[in-house]
Amino acid sequence: MDFRKNSKVILIGALILAFILSVNLSACETGERVIRIGNQAVLSGEYEGFGLDQQISASLAVNELSPVEIGGYDYRIELVDMDDMGDPERAFLASRELVEQDVVAVIGSVFNGTTRASIPVYSEYNIPLVSPSAHGEDLSGAGNNFFRMVINNQQRAENIADFLIGKNPQNLIIVDNREQYSLNLADYLVDAINDEGIGVTRRHSMDFASEGYEVLAQNLVLDNPDLIFACMQYDQLANLIKHSREAGVQAGFVTEEFGMNDQISVLTSEKDLEGLLAVIPDPPSIARYTEDKKAVDFWRKFQAQTTKMDIEEDLDPGKYAPYSYDAVHIIINAMRRANSTNPTDILGELREISYEGVVGSIEFDQNGDRINPPSTVFVYTNGSWSRY
Repeated sequence: MDFRKNSKVILIGALILAFILSVNLSACETGERVIRIGNQAVLSGEYEGFGLDQQISASLAVNELSPVEIGGYDYRIELVDMDDMGDPERAFLASRELVEQDVVAVIGSVFNGTTRASIPVYSEYNIPLVSPSAHGEDLSGAGNNFFRMVINNQQRAENIADFLIGKNPQNLIIVDNREQYSLNLADYLVDAINDEGIGVTRRHSMDFASEGYEVLAQNLVLDNPDLIFACMQYDQLANLIKHSREAGVQAGFVTEEFGMNDQISVLTSEKDLEGLLAVIPDPPSIARYTEDKKAVDFWRKFQAQTTKMDIEEDLDPGKYAPYSYDAVHIIINAMRRANSTNPTDILGELREISYEGVVGSIEFDQNGDRINPPSTVFVYTNGSWSRY
């Protein structure tokens, strides 16, 4: 046996093995595992404020959660920003770009149209898309990868209908201002309330630009309602209440988000407004005057994050900021539950998620909508709005 020849073979083999091990160890020491989460938003133009809110909130959540341990390994979380300009065509291209950057989930988009254009692209790759602000009911079930953090328009109407039914009115009147949103909401309320056997006595649809408030007020006198739901802008509502009270209408008034405004008392007397109710789509945890600890802490952390990001403006979190923050948290929570960074695995866990966030309890139904999202009711009393 040629021991010298064998020794050379062994030595060469050992050197090769040592080289391979050194390369692998070096890769382990210098290599970094990264989870990329897309942030698709309108980051330029007229509505960039919405996107900036989303960007700050998502960045805050990423900073809190990164690094995260998944499957025994630490991963740095990277937020990949993509401006869809609020345009559906650009949103389609933006979603393609994010797919190419190997994102495992996406926060966005801001609007219904941009979200609708993006869902099929992400669905093709089983990438979850979690919207913090798109309300359109037509998005429900639009893709098995779509989830939304906010109440949808139908759920918003359902909560208003439930509140009106709970008041047990004997003579309920609904008034809309003929704008599309108002018409759609009034249509739904009439159907929902009639289905419950309460019944809407009458519905008035008025174009206040061309028709006088006095005419409607006189009609309300003849209707003799005990409760009036008015879906319109706050200035229109103020004028309607003013003329109705002058005509002798004593019924209680209920409105919704667009009728609730601090400036309403400038247009009519506080006496006329006393007892006015507003059902708004914000959950109690983040609605006006909240003392919820998570919401208060989020507000402070949001402002600190703007400083970290060198944003010059003194920004308070906007309406959808906490939804964006919670969206990142539930995505990472789903990864932990799945013990995987694979988009398909994350998708499966999001369908089963149960998470207590800044915006309250978060669970999704088969269409990706929030299960039983609450609204908050306010009352105008003693010259200001307060929780009902």
